[in-house]
Amino acid sequence: MLDMEEIDNQRINRVSSTDHTHKERFAQFLTNKNIASFMSRLCVEYCKKRDSVEILDPGAGTGILSYSLINELSKEQIGNINLEAYEIDDSIFSELEKTYTKLNKISNVQTNILKKDFICDVGFEIGWNLQKKYDMIIMNPPYQKIKSDSLYKKTMQNIGISTVNTYSAFMTIGINLLKENGILIAIVPRSFCNGLYFLPFRKFLLAKTSIKHIHHFESRKDNFVEEDVLQENIIIVLEKLSTEADTIKITYSKGNTFDTIFEKIVHKNEVINEDDEQYYISIPNGSKTADELLLTHTHTELGFEISTGPIVDFRVKEKLTNEPNNVPLLYSVHIRNNKITWPTQSKKPNAIILSEEEKRKLCFQKGYYVLLKRFTSKEEKRRLQATMISPDDLPTDYFTVENHVNIIHYKKSGLEANLARGLVTYLNSEFCDDVFRRFSGHTQVNATDLRNMRYPSLENLLNWR
Repeated sequence: MLDMEEIDNQRINRVSSTDHTHKERFAQFLTNKNIASFMSRLCVEYCKKRDSVEILDPGAGTGILSYSLINELSKEQIGNINLEAYEIDDSIFSELEKTYTKLNKISNVQTNILKKDFICDVGFEIGWNLQKKYDMIIMNPPYQKIKSDSLYKKTMQNIGISTVNTYSAFMTIGINLLKENGILIAIVPRSFCNGLYFLPFRKFLLAKTSIKHIHHFESRKDNFVEEDVLQENIIIVLEKLSTEADTIKITYSKGNTFDTIFEKIVHKNEVINEDDEQYYISIPNGSKTADELLLTHTHTELGFEISTGPIVDFRVKEKLTNEPNNVPLLYSVHIRNNKITWPTQSKKPNAIILSEEEKRKLCFQKGYYVLLKRFTSKEEKRRLQATMISPDDLPTDYFTVENHVNIIHYKKSGLEANLARGLVTYLNSEFCDDVFRRFSGHTQVNATDLRNMRYPSLENLLNWR
């Protein structure tokens, strides 16, 4: 058995000695031994038995993931184990080589470190169909936005997949490198599970692989605790299959020690709705309740619309004012304790100067509406925070909303009062918050996500408690 403690100490020493600028440049957050061991066990569990295996660890860092995987494979009767790793950070090569030197002492293990850029170099090989194929790919890819004018963006477009983050680019390339029935396991942000930006990636992932297992962490804080990362992560196991499996295993743990794991097997339709044009990936959380069976209606069927506030304030600075005889402009600061407080003393303006034509385009008529903040803090108890506007909350016949707030309306007019009250009660419920979190890993509450949700019938909505 290999010494995981020693490799993990190497990681801890590096985390404490590497400055923040370097970490940002390489988007480098190293995997701890507990997560590495758990991922390795899952990889071996789902991979078909083979006489020999080809393993890839892209963005290998100190090598703890592949080191742990071979530690697990050493318990199996396997002939040759060939491991390749990609790494571009010059400062970490010596630690990676030190890790793999230990592996090379095992008679049936061969390692090869490729000092190349995984996205650019392998992306080029895929473009020319020169890529090598692997049985197992294990990764903790870098998390970093891809700029629209970057070489990464062009490389991914040449492959045929436009994606917005390096972690989804790594996964896309990894899927291309899998053999039939090969396994890819990754610890990644769950942000790809919903939203328009990741839609092409979700389509690709669901067309090319079968989701075998999703592990969800109850806490954001514990996965990369030494590096103060609050990103919500999941571990996902994908199999390169021509046919989709009927079931998916969902597991949960309270922290990264995996002492207590909750498990359930769900039908794939609970994770991937085949009728959903957005290809959202939901993560069930506990057993299905009777209330959940009531979520049968779309927002359009119920007669309401959901929009992002139309005012982007930095683009109309010259129109912003605190003069009360202008159009009220609602920000998040005007939402306090589930009530509208306008005007209010803050750094934000209370009103906006608009022409009659601008009022027709950007304003809502006096009435009953529901507002939801788009942004909540990372450890907020509830992601969804809804507040009702009544006709008595504002002194004018029109008002408008800033871009960091979502508004529920009907063709820019108010809702029926009971519908607005029912929506506020439902959206503020723990149940609805749980439903929303199943497919949204963002702290941002997007109007697109709210439009994609299913809601109770009007009768059940009005009686929701």
